[in-house]
Amino acid sequence: MISNAEVARNEPSHKGAYSHDSSWELPELAPVLIIVSVGLLVVGSGVATGISFVGQTGFPSGLGWVLVSSALRWIDPSTSTMLLLGAALIWWQYGYWSAKQNSELPQEVIDVHVARLRTIAKWNLAAFVVTIASVVLLILASILQNTYSGAVLQEWAGSVETICMALGTLLLSLLGVVGLQRILAASSEILGDDP
Repeated sequence: MISNAEVARNEPSHKGAYSHDSSWELPELAPVLIIVSVGLLVVGSGVATGISFVGQTGFPSGLGWVLVSSALRWIDPSTSTMLLLGAALIWWQYGYWSAKQNSELPQEVIDVHVARLRTIAKWNLAAFVVTIASVVLLILASILQNTYSGAVLQEWAGSVETICMALGTLLLSLLGVVGLQRILAASSEILGDDP
């Protein structure tokens, strides 16, 4: 026997249906928070490096490269993966809003979301560019740090690990740059402006 409560539960209800407007949505906020988190990681690493070297004396030659390597310890494939997750959310939201072009939603609402996604994509792209530049600097610092200090083979082993990790970060970052460039180019067609 089916009760009235079970029948009512199976009937579709439009009272709680979600309606879109031009306000921020969670899949738009998530990439922003990811970018801010990576920014905090970068700033924290730089501040920690500065604090750790305050008041120390008797620095070895090549100290500048030691400082650079220390300040860039935030470079890690997981950092690029977080930024890639943000780019994937932007890509997904862009696909959603571009599919709504000929829907019942007002075009102004769609344009606001696409324009917002373009801005977030530009921020994410800037984070990838900073990451790529930092990777190149980290590889250079790892090599020069050992060159100046006359490192033995065991010390070079740590640099090889750092360089491989940096190269992995570089590959993930390049993937993000390519994807975000495609989003920016496609969104400029919807909004009718330059990327």
